[in-house]
Amino acid sequence: MTTHPNAAVTSTGAPGFGAGRDEQSGSVPVALLRITLGVILLATWYDNLNDDLYTADGLKGFLTWLYTSPEEGGNGSSLGFYESFLDSVIAPAAGPYATFQLIFELALGIALVLGVLTRFFSLAAIAFFFSIFLGYFGGEEWIWTYVLLIMAAVTVFGGYGGRTWGIDRALTSSLGPSPFGNILW
Repeated sequence: MTTHPNAAVTSTGAPGFGAGRDEQSGSVPVALLRITLGVILLATWYDNLNDDLYTADGLKGFLTWLYTSPEEGGNGSSLGFYESFLDSVIAPAAGPYATFQLIFELALGIALVLGVLTRFFSLAAIAFFFSIFLGYFGGEEWIWTYVLLIMAAVTVFGGYGGRTWGIDRALTSSLGPSPFGNILW
């Protein structure tokens, strides 16, 4: 079998660029993707903090803007079932939810930058980016950005992104495989 000189061979014998000894050892490209996702989340968190989106009024204003028509200065999102969910579940608890969101997005960004509990936090990122995708669907926002973010988080999850340049490497070395079917690190 001929492989590219920079390609590592995985445990299955197939060449894999940036692959380690096996498919669960992580790789430099996936670590770079993980760190990039973390930086994007932290930068967005900081902007949202400065825009007061992590307050009850800020969150309610955002939810109103999300489903207001573009002619009236809103985004014009169109998924009625998701609007109903946001109006009936999130909006009534806007204060506590905004605080949760503030902590969650910060923790998510830090965890991905540091590579700690990466598989767990990449699953959380998949759900988070999917919820944003649903919120913006049918509106003026280019939703395919969120599809790319979802796929990046899927790649970080599947590629064991914290085991290269991350705390997960130390966790794996000291504690062995992650419990619960490799779902934490």
